[in-house]
Amino acid sequence: MDGALFIWLSWIAIIVLVFFVKPSQTTQNIVVLCLIMICAANVEIPIVVYNVNGALILCWLIGYFMLMKTLHSKKLYAALVVLMLMAAYASIELFSLYDPVFSYLYTSWSIALALFVIVHLTVQGAGQRCALLMLAIVQGELIMAVIYYQMGIQTVIGRYSSLDIMAISVTGIFMWEGFVQLTSHLENVMKKHQERRGYS
Repeated sequence: MDGALFIWLSWIAIIVLVFFVKPSQTTQNIVVLCLIMICAANVEIPIVVYNVNGALILCWLIGYFMLMKTLHSKKLYAALVVLMLMAAYASIELFSLYDPVFSYLYTSWSIALALFVIVHLTVQGAGQRCALLMLAIVQGELIMAVIYYQMGIQTVIGRYSSLDIMAISVTGIFMWEGFVQLTSHLENVMKKHQERRGYS
């Protein structure tokens, strides 16, 4: 069911941040944003001839805010990365639309994996990766909505499947960041142990 992964991963993030992470202003802000996004996912806002999911609008605002906060230079490079991610998202969605025989290959997991790999190969830092990923999916949804409208298909900008893709990708980014920090911590522990034993 589309949207289930988004809800589940959002609640898991809330539980982890509330019960297992040291409280801070940042964690509190993330928890509040997750709760607002869960509530906004059921809200559709009519704009001209389209209906826009409230959670997608919130993701768009969060993406630009995070990008302006973390990006100090290389704005052109960031724009190119967003265009590349947006093209990847829209092209995979279009391929699954026009080739339904292979549509079972293009699940939320496979699209999220493709975006995850691209953003990790092109950008450093979890904040910038999340921001660019959110903006790319939002703009990819805009392109898909225009294409659907021209085909005579009424759709919502910010389908539940796109929220699933965003949730999987962002979760993957933070899990990878946690893995990197864990390996760095273990490396420091091993170095201290070797120095104590006189190996270096």
